[in-house]
Amino acid sequence: MTTPLYVPAGTPPERVPGDDGRVVRVLASTRQRVAARVLDLLAAFFVVMAAVSPVYAVALLSDGSSTSFLWATAPVVVLGMAGPLLLRVGGIVRWGCTLGQRVAGIRVVREEDGTRPPNWRRSFRRYALPRNSASLPLISDPWVCGKDERLRQCLHDRRAGTVVVRAQAPPAPAETGGLATLGSPSPTGLPDHVRRWEARERKQRIALGSTLGVLGATVLSAPFAVVLMTAGPFAIGGPAFEVDTFYDDATGFENRFEGRSETYERTAAKVLDDEKGCLAGATSGQARAVLRRTRCEGRIEIAFRTTDGVLVSSHVLKFPDRASAAGARPRLRHTDLRFVPDGDVDPPGGARIGDVGTQDRYVVVTTAVSPRQPEATAKAKNAFLLIHVPTLNVILWL
Repeated sequence: MTTPLYVPAGTPPERVPGDDGRVVRVLASTRQRVAARVLDLLAAFFVVMAAVSPVYAVALLSDGSSTSFLWATAPVVVLGMAGPLLLRVGGIVRWGCTLGQRVAGIRVVREEDGTRPPNWRRSFRRYALPRNSASLPLISDPWVCGKDERLRQCLHDRRAGTVVVRAQAPPAPAETGGLATLGSPSPTGLPDHVRRWEARERKQRIALGSTLGVLGATVLSAPFAVVLMTAGPFAIGGPAFEVDTFYDDATGFENRFEGRSETYERTAAKVLDDEKGCLAGATSGQARAVLRRTRCEGRIEIAFRTTDGVLVSSHVLKFPDRASAAGARPRLRHTDLRFVPDGDVDPPGGARIGDVGTQDRYVVVTTAVSPRQPEATAKAKNAFLLIHVPTLNVILWL
């Protein structure tokens, strides 16, 4: 077997020997190898994302049991180990290149003949053996290989007996004399089979590269799209201004906080998501002036009744920003907002407790009124705290 001739990358066609019958291959350039490496890392990232997706799906849909999570993570481990092997080793054995190398227009061949791709044993050695002594071999490989002026081989290439070359047309039909050598003189230019191969190869490289580019853009933009789709109004203007955003969505419920508990029944609820609705809740001209000056944008009003007969009125006022809410809070009293249950706010022998709190761009105004009964003050305070404090905490975690 005649030893192939390897010429440096960028050698002009007229300087490529072609009259001695030897196989001539042009070595891959550093630029081609860098491009191939980047694309291969991108393809490997796609495999990891495809493997991780079922885990997220199972974690969201399962009951949280360890068995479900184990079944979800098992494919990730298998794909994480087999994916790079199939992408790199299998691709080189089957086609003489990985996905990235195909797009970059380079091939891996056996050093002794310059035409055939390495077998499974060589390809696996090429993948498994240490690549070089650099701290980041997967990234620094293309530059380290450039130090070998003769064949531009890295450590894994030398151990496996492979060379990375520029892609060229396969052997020509028998009547043309065998392999079409780059730079071979021809009265009519390149042979027909070489021109056809180059045109087909160019189209395939463009199609494959475009596919990887679209996939890359899709994968990189997917997290932002998911955030926008799942967050909905949260992603743009804050949380949805609805009753269920700030209060329990059940008509009857029990709240617990710091050893206290109270059972409530929701008796009224309304969302007024504009300035007019916000001002409509004020009980005085001074309160309306404060809300107008601080640019109140909306109001939620809601009423509850406890099992002890305590009536609770609560308002959530929405402002354009945190500073506006902070400016409104010290100028408002809990009596400045209407008592939603429409009961007596000063029942004889009863008790009234209320306060105004702020969190982020919201102001929460809560009032609890107990009728005449034993421990009326304590019951009013308990009913007030277990609505007012949880509402503020909900806003904190929105």
